[in-house]
Amino acid sequence: MKKTLLFSTLLAVALNVWQFFASYHQREAAFNAPWTADAASSPAPAAKAVAAPATPAPSTAPAPPAADPAIATAARLSAAGLKPDFAALYLAVQTRTGTPWQLLAAVHQTETGQSGDTSRASYAGAIGPMQFMPATFRAWVVDGDGNGTTQITDLDDAMYTAGRYLAAGGADKGNYSAALYHYNHSGAYVSHVLSIAHRLGL
Repeated sequence: MKKTLLFSTLLAVALNVWQFFASYHQREAAFNAPWTADAASSPAPAAKAVAAPATPAPSTAPAPPAADPAIATAARLSAAGLKPDFAALYLAVQTRTGTPWQLLAAVHQTETGQSGDTSRASYAGAIGPMQFMPATFRAWVVDGDGNGTTQITDLDDAMYTAGRYLAAGGADKGNYSAALYHYNHSGAYVSHVLSIAHRLGL
């Protein structure tokens, strides 16, 4: 009886041990499913590269051109109600003689309404766009356009001569009233020309 009981106990223990190992292997197989093997063998996804912010290239745009003085002068003339056509000429004469362009434009407007080449003559005998007396023109004449001739009726010659003549009267030193009186001996003339020149910013 004791032997039978001992044998039964040992058999039960053996069966329990066998069931334990059998169930252990089943659980291991379940955890080692094919998808886990594939996942283990697949490479990890590569980290996305983050591009560094682009450094803007230095600007190669050309610098804006400097403002053209003739354009600014033409605008000033237009704003004052004068023709802008001769802005470049007034500035060129100012550069060469020192007489301010505003004074030249004001005399030109007063004498002939800013005429171009003209043989217009006054009752006193003054001729041309700047209304010179012929003797005065000959004494102060300048070949304004550089063509080898000087004409009292030519705007370039008359304008450069006027610039030189006004400078001789003190216009290049700021003595505008004296210079204008030297040009035309009339206080009313001086006042009228200066009023125009002041509108132009003199």
